[in-house]
Amino acid sequence: MLKIARLAFAAWLLVEFLSWLKILPLTLEFTWLGLMLTASIVWLALEIISWRLKKTGARYLWGLTYLVSLFSVCIDAFGDIARFYGTYAWYDQVAHFIGGAAVALVIFDMLVSLQQANKINLPLKGRGAITIGLAMALGSVYELEEYLEDVFFASHRLGDAIDTANDMLLNTIGAVIIIVTLVIIRRRKKFQ
Repeated sequence: MLKIARLAFAAWLLVEFLSWLKILPLTLEFTWLGLMLTASIVWLALEIISWRLKKTGARYLWGLTYLVSLFSVCIDAFGDIARFYGTYAWYDQVAHFIGGAAVALVIFDMLVSLQQANKINLPLKGRGAITIGLAMALGSVYELEEYLEDVFFASHRLGDAIDTANDMLLNTIGAVIIIVTLVIIRRRKKFQ
């Protein structure tokens, strides 16, 4: 599954790059550069985390973690390509909810890998709390990226203060729901 996810990331980045060069006829509400940066940073982060985990004797991130991360990137891109962000107010909320859940899954998977390799010793609830806190912090970083895109490219991605606060809230809710779900599943299956 990991190889399929990596191939899918590469294919999606190629589509974005070719669209940026205007070789493919796709157009956007915002910027191709923003989408390419988002997809590249997400994929690079997954690869660096997996590489560091393997180097410390832990396992790579789950292939499912890669696929959920790609799904989140694609939800963002499709909303931009289909101009859903400007048409449907709820679309941005769904995208941030999914994004928060995807980030939380990556962090939780990393902590589970480290726990299984005996590199950390945290109770399940502790790993969940750390995951939610880090997911909230990374959601804030994403909002800063939107702000910088507005500053440098006048893209109007950031929205107003209410939109930003709502984005951060939905990132957090997505993270909380995925972590509560994973904790319940792991407890029922007696995984720690």
